[in-house]
Amino acid sequence: MKFVNILMTIGLLLGASSPALAAATPEEAKRLTALFQSYLGQKPGVVRVIPQEDGYAAKLDLTPLFAKMKDPTVSLSLSPLEWTLTDQGGGKWKLDQNQSLTFSFGVKGQGETKGSIASVTSTGIFDEALGGLATSSAELKTITLDQTVTNGAATTHISYAIDSISMQSSMQGTPDSADATSTYGLKGLKETISVPAAADGSSPAMALIFASPSGRQDATVKDLRLKAVGDLVTWLMAHQDKDAIVTEQAALKDKLRAALPLFSSLSASSTLDDVTAISPFGQFAVKQLGFGTEMNGIVADGKLRETFSFSGLQVPQALLPPWAAGLVPDKFNLDVSVSDFDLAAPAAMILDKLDLSKPEPLPKDLDGLLMLALIPKGSVTITLGPSELLAKLYDLTAEGSMTAGSVAMPAGMALLTLKGMDETMAALQAAPPDIQQMSPMLLLAKGLGKAEADGSLSWKIEATAAGAITVNGADVSKMLGGGQQ
Repeated sequence: MKFVNILMTIGLLLGASSPALAAATPEEAKRLTALFQSYLGQKPGVVRVIPQEDGYAAKLDLTPLFAKMKDPTVSLSLSPLEWTLTDQGGGKWKLDQNQSLTFSFGVKGQGETKGSIASVTSTGIFDEALGGLATSSAELKTITLDQTVTNGAATTHISYAIDSISMQSSMQGTPDSADATSTYGLKGLKETISVPAAADGSSPAMALIFASPSGRQDATVKDLRLKAVGDLVTWLMAHQDKDAIVTEQAALKDKLRAALPLFSSLSASSTLDDVTAISPFGQFAVKQLGFGTEMNGIVADGKLRETFSFSGLQVPQALLPPWAAGLVPDKFNLDVSVSDFDLAAPAAMILDKLDLSKPEPLPKDLDGLLMLALIPKGSVTITLGPSELLAKLYDLTAEGSMTAGSVAMPAGMALLTLKGMDETMAALQAAPPDIQQMSPMLLLAKGLGKAEADGSLSWKIEATAAGAITVNGADVSKMLGGGQQ
C-alpha cells in the first residue's frame, strides 16, 4: 500500500468531465509546465507540457532529480508518468492517465526493490487554487514487487503480487487547511517470504506465504497544511546535496515551522478478508484481520489510538492438542489510546536548537528538556478501550485507564470480566504438567472475583501512585511484592 500512497502523492502535483473551454496554446503549455515544475524545484526536464488537439499532454520524469543524488550507494528509478490535461475553466483541469509503470530503489549492501504495474488508469480534477486533486479515482492492475534484503551473508527474498487496487479520494478547503478522504480496495494479495537456511545449519530454508482475496482501507485527514507541506517537499527536492542543506538550514527550519502541525487529525482503518498464512508448521487462517489508527498532528494536545482485531482464527491441527481446542480464541479486539503528551513544544525546541553544521546537531543536554516538554504533566494517560478475547470456552473483556511517567508509579483502574472460568480450568486438567502450573493462579483469581448475575466473574483492579494494588477492594500489594514503603 505504501507505493500506492506515493503514486497518489505524485498525482497531487498534476491533479466532471466537460469540453475544453479554450484551444490549447504553446503559451498555456509553458505556464502549466512552470506551475507543475514549481512543485518539484527548478531542475529542467522534470515536467513537460505540450499542446495537443484536445488539451495538453503532460509528462513527469523524475530521472533528473534522481541523478542529483550524490550518494553512490542509493539507486532510484521510476518510469515517466503521463497525463492528458483538459481545461475545465476556473483554474481546474481534468487529468486522465492510462499507462504501465516500472520502478526500483535500493541501497548497496542492504537490498533492492523492483516492481511493476501493468495498467494504471486514473482520472481526477486538479484545482490550481487548492494546489491538489479535488477529486480522483484510479484502477491499478497486475502489481508485482520483488524485494531482496541483505543481512550479512544471508539474503531474504520477499515478493508481492496484487491483482488490482482501486482508489477514490476527494479534498476540499484551502491550501492552508484542507480536509481529505480516501478509500482503497485491493483484490488478490499474495506475499511470499523466502528465508535462507542459517549458515551454521541451525535452521533450514523456509518459505512463508500470506494471501488475502480482498481488503479495504479508509482514511481521513483534517486541516492538512497542503501548501506548506508542498513547499517543504519542493525545497528538499531543490536541496538534495547535504552541504547545500547545511548552508541554508535556516530556510529549512522556516519551511518546517510553516508546515507544522502538518494536520490537526488523521484516521485510517484497514481490513483484510480470509487471510491465510502457509508456514512450515501448517496453514493458519483468519476470517478477517483489522487495523486502525487515529492521531493528532504535531500539536500540544497529543493523542494516539491504535486498534487491532481478528475473527475466525484457525491454527494447524498439528499444533492444537485436543485439550486446547476450546481455548484458541475465535475473536479478538484490542483498543489502546495514549494522551496527555505534547508534540508541539519539543518540535519547536528541536528546531530552535538544531544545528546541522555540527557533528552532533542537537546539544547533549537537550534530552531531559525534551522529555519535560513531551510530558508536561509528568505522565501520560494510557486507556484500554472495550477489548475482548472470545473462545469456545470463555469470553474475557477488559477496559480501563492508567497514568504512567518516568518518575511516579503507574496508577489507574481496570475492569476485567470473564465468562467460562470453570470450563477453562476443567480443560487445563488435561494439559501437560507445565501448563497445569497455571491452575493455582486461576484458583486465586477465582477467589478474588466478584460473581455477577449472568454467571461471569469480574475484577475491579485499582493501583495507586503509592504502589498499593487492590482487587475488588482486597489489598493484594504484599502478595504481588509491592505496596507502600
